[in-house]
Amino acid sequence: MIALTLIVCLQAAPAECKPEPVAFDGSLMSCSMYGQAVAADWIRTHPKWRLQRFTCGIRGREQSA
Repeated sequence: MIALTLIVCLQAAPAECKPEPVAFDGSLMSCSMYGQAVAADWIRTHPKWRLQRFTCGIRGREQSA
C-alpha cells in the first residue's frame, strides 16, 4: 500500500504546518508522477491551506515532517 502525505501550511500562519495523509491507490511510481495532481485537487477544496510539499512512501513507513 502506498501513502501519499501532503505537508500543508495555513495561509494566515505560514509557520503552522501539518502532515495531511491523502488516500492514494496505485504504485510508488504513479504516486510520484500523479501526486502533484492529487495535491492540487486537495488544495482546491481546502483554500485556507497551501502546499509546502508532498511525499510518497510505503504505508507504515512514513517519515515524520
